[in-house]
Amino acid sequence: MLTLSFIVSACTQKEKKGKEERISIPTVQIKKENYQTEEHFPGVVSGINNVEIRPQVSGYLDRILVDEGAYVKKGQLLFVIQEKTYQETFQSAFASKEMAQSALKKAQIEYNRISRLEQANVLSEVQLKTVKEELDYAKAAVRKAEANEKLASVNRGFTRITAPVSGYIGRLPYKTGALVGGAETEPLTILSDISDVHVYFSMSEADFLLFKKRYNGVSIEDKIKEIPPVTLQLPDRSLFPESGKIDLILGQFDQQTASVSFRATFKNQGSLLRSGNTGRVIIPKNYESIIKVPQSATFRIQDKTMLYVVDKDQTVHLAPLQIVDKDAHNYLISGGLKVGDRIVSKGADRLKEGQRINPVNE
Repeated sequence: MLTLSFIVSACTQKEKKGKEERISIPTVQIKKENYQTEEHFPGVVSGINNVEIRPQVSGYLDRILVDEGAYVKKGQLLFVIQEKTYQETFQSAFASKEMAQSALKKAQIEYNRISRLEQANVLSEVQLKTVKEELDYAKAAVRKAEANEKLASVNRGFTRITAPVSGYIGRLPYKTGALVGGAETEPLTILSDISDVHVYFSMSEADFLLFKKRYNGVSIEDKIKEIPPVTLQLPDRSLFPESGKIDLILGQFDQQTASVSFRATFKNQGSLLRSGNTGRVIIPKNYESIIKVPQSATFRIQDKTMLYVVDKDQTVHLAPLQIVDKDAHNYLISGGLKVGDRIVSKGADRLKEGQRINPVNE
């Protein structure tokens, strides 16, 4: 009787111990769904048209009619270079033209007179040829004088520098009275047209190869058309309100960085972005009917990403995963699981291969 009680007690303790080993673990059932991940690339903003404003004639800067950061319209007067010298040059050229025109009139009169005398056989043909040469010379002198006048007029016009495009004025390195000209390396200012902006970013060679595989199309131009609209994340982590479109990939890799440059264009409503701003271009990646698992369910064994699959008898078994993409919280799987499988979603570090559990639906 004592022996039987001992056996019953031992079995009861063993049963309790077995029950204690079957811990409750959260699980989820695998299904396919549409999902979107993102790629982030650091970028630099540039106006669609950044124009260096440089003087085309030398002289002292007489007037600066704009301020740094000001918005100007195309054709608006920005700078005036002292024009006195160029005005005098123009007046001299104008006078030279009038003298040449006067000389031409005299030469024409003389040619007409000699021509009549030659026809009356009073003068020789040689004399007519001589005055004809003088007339041609006078005509050439007029053409040269007119060209000099136009050149002087153009140079005089260059003393008044206007905006070639509408945009925002950059830094003004020169002050009134400074001697400026074509020899200076620094421009008078840089005028930025930021009605639209370009954001330039780079993609590594590996990312570029994946990019080419991801989008349909024979040529790069065809693939660019397939890229969905992109987003710009600003340095404060806020998102720029306008979406953009990738419209250009530069033709060759930078050998020093092993990367290729992309360009995305954004409408710049309210001129919120300026040339030189930085941000992160976010490219969405859309997956249709893909298996997603939480990263919290996985762990690494050597070079493989694993998780536990729960069998029908509530026993867990290791399953290696084939990962195609990930975001901050999930892995996207192309192999290792099938729809309907149940996996351990949390607490995998408490388990071992072949252990039985009490699965709890999350």
